[in-house]
Amino acid sequence: MTLEQLDDDRCPTRPTGKGRPRSAAASRAIIDATLDLIAEEGKIDALTVEAVAERSGVSKATIYRRWQSREELIASAVETIKSPIEVDLPHVSVRDDLLRIAKNIRKDFTDREQTILACVAMEIRTNPEFRRIHEEIHERRRALVRGVLRAGVERGELREDIDLDLAVVMLVAPILSIQAYRQHPELQREDLAESVIDHLLRGLDAE
Repeated sequence: MTLEQLDDDRCPTRPTGKGRPRSAAASRAIIDATLDLIAEEGKIDALTVEAVAERSGVSKATIYRRWQSREELIASAVETIKSPIEVDLPHVSVRDDLLRIAKNIRKDFTDREQTILACVAMEIRTNPEFRRIHEEIHERRRALVRGVLRAGVERGELREDIDLDLAVVMLVAPILSIQAYRQHPELQREDLAESVIDHLLRGLDAE
């Protein structure tokens, strides 16, 4: 049985709207093909839906039933190599919640995944549509941190005048650049998350 037949017939997964559930096998093949092509080419701008269809063994129609555009497909594929957005937070303190989020950020990316992330960074700078879709996905991650900070303000742990959006970037950006993108190797250490959070909270603390 081909992936096309699986997509049309069975391999039950969570329904994604009207009609039959979509094949998990076909979806995984499409995602894997997309990531493989990015890693092999070392860039995203030349990637086509036709190439993904050929590599994955499904039709373009099957791909477009899942993703409305090439950019949406690429952004979704890249998201699969990152940590899940959902994090079980203790809600004991801002520090504890931020530490749980920070430690959930992946730091064990393979060389292949590092190449893919580097390609994403370039595509964000040159492709406005991809940047828009990428930002929509990342906003869900930022919203989690923003919610923790907002709750801290409401509990009186943090100052009322803090810029929540800026504070989110001040937390996430250094951890991503050091852990995920391996910049500033001199700062690579086991207690990176604790150090970034403690430095940030010194400026946001209500006392």
